Amino acid sequence: MIIRRNRQQQPGVVRTIIRRSRPAVGQSRPRTIVRRSAPIIGVGVLPSPREHRRRLPWPSRRFFLLAAAGGLALGLVAGAAWLYRAPYFRVSTVEVVGAERMSPATVVTATNALGESMFTADLAAIQRSVYALPLVSSVRVERDWPAAIRIVLEERRPWGTWEQAGVAYIIDREGVVLGVGRAPEGAPVIRSSEPGSRIVGDRVDYQAVDAAAEIAERLPRELGTTVAEVAFIKGKGVQVTTADGQVALFGDSSSIAYKLAVWAALAAEARQRQIPYTTIDLRYGNRPVLQ
Repeated sequence: MIIRRNRQQQPGVVRTIIRRSRPAVGQSRPRTIVRRSAPIIGVGVLPSPREHRRRLPWPSRRFFLLAAAGGLALGLVAGAAWLYRAPYFRVSTVEVVGAERMSPATVVTATNALGESMFTADLAAIQRSVYALPLVSSVRVERDWPAAIRIVLEERRPWGTWEQAGVAYIIDREGVVLGVGRAPEGAPVIRSSEPGSRIVGDRVDYQAVDAAAEIAERLPRELGTTVAEVAFIKGKGVQVTTADGQVALFGDSSSIAYKLAVWAALAAEARQRQIPYTTIDLRYGNRPVLQ
């Protein structure tokens, strides 16, 4: 051990190096080399190059993002399943707006929507079911959250009367039978020679209805008279009787405007030439026949 002191060297004193086999008083034991097979706590051990290559890499940021997205997707699926089964979002009310002649209960039964999930209720199917009812002219279906379906419909309106086998039926402009009875005063009346009876929802001959509607509208302008009666005769088609007693055979409902124009021209010529007639047959287009 080498001891250095800062005091001045005394004259006549020679410094010497002292080696001791035992530690001096107050000195710790000499350092020794210690070999350990396990690492000291708190001190890491550098891995060998081979061990370093075998170590698994730390998960990347992308891995955590994908894991978070997967967890979110599972949560959304679970939430959607809960909402689908939740009774709070089940159809408990079907509101019917616009039903006057129909019973709202009939409309509700036709929808078959009570108890359905508000999220998956098929509004298009409900609309088709309600529209199939004979008295419905148009329908609109809406969701009214959280647990109601609103149906806004328009009923068919009486347009005329269809008389068949001695019974009068109310029909709309499309020829759909709305019930037994007569349409309002002044509405067209079509008398049919067909046998049998009609029920609500039946459709009468559409050509007779179309012809009656167009003739009733154009006849006052073309000939200055009105329709007294429209008849649908099997084998002859539409026959019109005017207020002044003239009868016109139209056949089907095609080219009504042209047939009326021909009738007006012939009527003017007949008056000029003083040719009396009671019946005109317009079924053959440009070859009318006066009787």
